[in-house]
Amino acid sequence: MDERVAVVTGASSGIGEALARAMAARGTHVVLVARSVERLRAQKARIEAAGGRATVVAVDLSTPGAAQRLHDEVTGLGLEVDTLVNNAGFGFFGPFEDEAPGHLGEMLQVNVVALAELTRLFVPSLLAKRGAVLNVASTVAFQPSPYMAAYGATKAFVLSLSEALWAEYRGQGLHVAAVCPGPVETPFIDAMGAGVRSTPVFRTALTVDEVVRACLRALDGTSPTHVVGFRNWLMAQGGRFSPRALTARLSAALLTPPTRRPLLPGAPS
Repeated sequence: MDERVAVVTGASSGIGEALARAMAARGTHVVLVARSVERLRAQKARIEAAGGRATVVAVDLSTPGAAQRLHDEVTGLGLEVDTLVNNAGFGFFGPFEDEAPGHLGEMLQVNVVALAELTRLFVPSLLAKRGAVLNVASTVAFQPSPYMAAYGATKAFVLSLSEALWAEYRGQGLHVAAVCPGPVETPFIDAMGAGVRSTPVFRTALTVDEVVRACLRALDGTSPTHVVGFRNWLMAQGGRFSPRALTARLSAALLTPPTRRPLLPGAPS
C-alpha cells in the first residue's frame, strides 16, 4: 500500500503535537509544521523513537506567502499528501481596541488566509489520494463572541469553509471536516490574554486527549461538523433558536473581562 502522509500545522505543542503523535502511531508519516524548528525536531525524535515516521518543515504561517512555501517544500520532498490538518491558530481575549493591529493581522493570516490557501494548494493531491482535510475550528464559530470578536470570526470562517467544501467534494472521495472544541487545557488559553480563566466559559476546559480522540473520529467519519463535548454541543445549538442580538448579549455577559462590568441581556443598547 502507498504510504499515508499527513501535514499537521501547529504541530509543536497542544492539540497539534498530540494529534501528530496519535496519527504517527497509526502508521501515518506526519509532516510537522510550526515556527519553532527546535521543538519540531524534538517532536520528530519522540515519534521516531516510538517507531513512527516524521518530517520537519519549519514555516511561519503568519507571513504572507507561507502556504505556498510550505506546499513547495513538501512537494519538493516527493511526499504525496493524503491528509491535511489545519490546526495552527491563535487568538486574543479582551476589548477589541486593546488588540495590537499587528497581532490582529497575524491572527487573520494564520487562522484564515494560510488555512484557506493551504487547503486550495493541497486539494489536487488530496483528491488524487481520496484523502481528507481536518480543520480545527471552535465552538465560538457558532455565535458572536464579544471580547474575542476577531478570533470568533476567524473560526466562523473555518467552520463555514469546511462545511461548504465537504458538500462540494464528498462525491469525489475527499472528506472535509471541522472539529469544534470549547476551551482546551493547553498554553493557548493563557496566551489569549489576562483574565481569560476568570470568565465562566473558560472555567471548564477539555483535555487534549478528548480533542485528539474527536479529531481521529472526524477523520474516520463522514460528517462535516464535530462539536467536542455534550455541554459544548448544547451551547453551540443554543444560538440557532434565539435572536442573534440576544445571543451576542448573552455571549458578552459570559465573556466580559473581570475589569469590565458585564453587559447583561436586559441592559440598554
